[in-house]
Amino acid sequence: MSLQECLARRKDCSGEGRSLQLSVIKEICNSTFQAAPSNSLFVVLSDGDDYAGGIYKYNSDGLVQLSDKEKTKFTMELYPELFWKESIEYEDLIRVGITWQYLSLKVDSIGLGVSQRARAPKKYNKLVNNVTNQNYTFLYSVAVRERDRAALVEDTAEPLQKKVEEGTILLDIPACYKDRAIYENKYKGIQLDDVIFNRVDEKAPNHTNLHQISQLLWACQGENDHVTHGNRDALEKNGYGRVHASGCAGYAVYPIVFVEDLANIPKGSYNYNPVGYSALNRWIKVNGTIKYDHFIHQFSSEPSSAEIEKEFDTSFSNYAILLCIDRKKPCAGLIHKVMNLKYWAEVEAGMAIAGLQLQANALGLKWQKKILSDPDNPKYRKLFNLESAEQSINNIADNLVNRANNERVSLEGNLVPIALFHLLEG
Repeated sequence: MSLQECLARRKDCSGEGRSLQLSVIKEICNSTFQAAPSNSLFVVLSDGDDYAGGIYKYNSDGLVQLSDKEKTKFTMELYPELFWKESIEYEDLIRVGITWQYLSLKVDSIGLGVSQRARAPKKYNKLVNNVTNQNYTFLYSVAVRERDRAALVEDTAEPLQKKVEEGTILLDIPACYKDRAIYENKYKGIQLDDVIFNRVDEKAPNHTNLHQISQLLWACQGENDHVTHGNRDALEKNGYGRVHASGCAGYAVYPIVFVEDLANIPKGSYNYNPVGYSALNRWIKVNGTIKYDHFIHQFSSEPSSAEIEKEFDTSFSNYAILLCIDRKKPCAGLIHKVMNLKYWAEVEAGMAIAGLQLQANALGLKWQKKILSDPDNPKYRKLFNLESAEQSINNIADNLVNRANNERVSLEGNLVPIALFHLLEG
């Protein structure tokens, strides 16, 4: 299955577990391990036909059992290596998110799904630490399960008639949705394993149109397949939502784009809106033409690119994508009462970065990311013009049609910059 098919079909699942062949377990582990090859994975298995259930460690030495005292009722559970510190570094949290997204996409490609639950698996964690004499910490609980969601459901309602407002740039249709290819099983993309294991031909980025940036932003934070009927809350309970997992479908990540020279759009700073105008239907009709409903909106005509390049000792001649988080809203509704919210927004940013770098690989593009070591430094508020970005995001959210009851597209806190991503010349 291709990367984009996996992104479009990715859904949180709550089905029962079933044992897999050991070769498939190793395949999942190996693909996930590529997200951070220098760090181990901890895997919890049930009994299988050709292996015993228990807790395993996976790294370059392969899969080694640590204990048979604890097993899972799911297909498998997986936790990236992370050492407990009073203040865990942002780069480590980002790595956890990237690893989880690699896992999610890989299991999706073989017809399974994942579910991420709010509480940390303390029993597993304690057992592993006792066996290894280390101080690992397992964040939340991540289980591989059988899929219990419909594979694909296409929008059927009449698209909203819309006039595009000044300062808003509609982005291109994600390739898998173009001409209904994914629904007719006609979409041919880069296979997921090729994207994970092989950096494809490194081409010079094409900035004369919006195709590449549209694909990147969608793979980073876009919406995947869902139906139009009913409220978004019900849709997401049935497994629809973003192309990456989220803290109870809360969506704490907000991409900002700094444009210097891209197609024919004005220079400036833009925020990405993956929900679109209607917030339910994935399509709108503009001047008689049906278009996929996601866009960027200008909040400043001054991108401050020179200052950003100097601050991060980098250079981007066309555009850069800054991922920000809202720590106060990593999940929605009553789940706030039971979910451990600490670190979730940072981990979700890692999932979004995984989408960016995998999509860039699929497009054959070289890329660079820089994780901010001190994202709460007040200087970034001014450097990235975050106050104006916040106002823009909330103004757009207030004017959406079919706005969900448990709103997830507006901010509750301030934007915190986490990572800068940009393409390199081939």
